Amino acid sequence: MSMPHKNARQQVQDTFNQLQTCKQNLLQAVNSVEKQENKVQIQSTIAAIDSAISTANRTLSNYQE
Repeated sequence: MSMPHKNARQQVQDTFNQLQTCKQNLLQAVNSVEKQENKVQIQSTIAAIDSAISTANRTLSNYQE
């Protein structure tokens, strides 16, 4: 029995959820990292994920059914 195909909006929702998980993982990483230069790199990644989360959220909000 194969899984039903997800529509485009469901795919975007899944991506949004995965980005939220990525952010949580990165927040855990930034709280446990020791070297300052690594912390800066992780914080930069968090900023990029935040931007992607905002963009994905906007896509979901404006999605035309």
